[in-house]
Amino acid sequence: MVKDNNARKICIKEVLGKRNYLSYRTDLMLYKTILSLIVFIAIYLLTVDLILSILIAVQVFAIFTLINKLNITRMKGEGEEKLILGKKKDYLQNKLNEMNNGDFEMLASYIFEREGWKNLIKKGSHMYLAEKAGIIYCIKIFKMHEELEVEKIDVRSMISYMNQNNIRKGILVNTGSISENAQELIEKFKDKLEINVIHLYGLMKLLEKYKILPDNKYFYNKICEVEKTVSRKTIVKNNIFDNKKILMYVLAAFFFYCSSRILNNIVIKYIFYYFFILTAVSFVHYLFKRHENDFNQ
Repeated sequence: MVKDNNARKICIKEVLGKRNYLSYRTDLMLYKTILSLIVFIAIYLLTVDLILSILIAVQVFAIFTLINKLNITRMKGEGEEKLILGKKKDYLQNKLNEMNNGDFEMLASYIFEREGWKNLIKKGSHMYLAEKAGIIYCIKIFKMHEELEVEKIDVRSMISYMNQNNIRKGILVNTGSISENAQELIEKFKDKLEINVIHLYGLMKLLEKYKILPDNKYFYNKICEVEKTVSRKTIVKNNIFDNKKILMYVLAAFFFYCSSRILNNIVIKYIFYYFFILTAVSFVHYLFKRHENDFNQ
């Protein structure tokens, strides 16, 4: 578990995407408050019981707080998993880039032996034969950069060798990706040949299984290493005056205006003033941002 508060925020922001963490939490508080006030006013209009209205409004606020907390916990878990996976992938890719082909093939051979394959014999460029449960496998190992692809000609040579030597099972280890034509060729022969592809993530799982990669704690510590800092003041300003919220401000102002007229309550009237002013300022801010380039010229 990531206990560091900064790491927790980073994990949640990974799920939020472009949205800012502080803005997201501020929005949740705003929505909970508005909803609780709406419930309070609705119950009071129906019952004219102030205590009951307050109790129900507080319960609604507490329920949505609990729901938000559970949602935040879920998002933290998802973000943590994605970030750790990304860190592991980058770490493995960097280590593979540092290896030469011979070292990588030795690593792959070690993994296959741990997985139960026996009698690994090299039969050509990046090509091996191995036995498991009495069945002969053809294993081809490609070490390449992430942006490179296994081409159709590489798969064709593997299929030709398997057909010539009456081998029906094969494994293609690939640290890059497979071109569309190469994948289509594998699919074309799937009725006759069973060729399984081990991509970078599959290789990563095998390395984790045999504890060749560092444990999760190592990658947890990497999460907070790079974090862009943005002024809290800027975040709050951009969140409050977000043009996407203008409609919500308008609806809130209209609702509290009607409620203040019906209940003739000074507190509700002040809430209406707040959202009315917020709507006006947000609209002016939206116009200014839209025409900011014109003003600067």
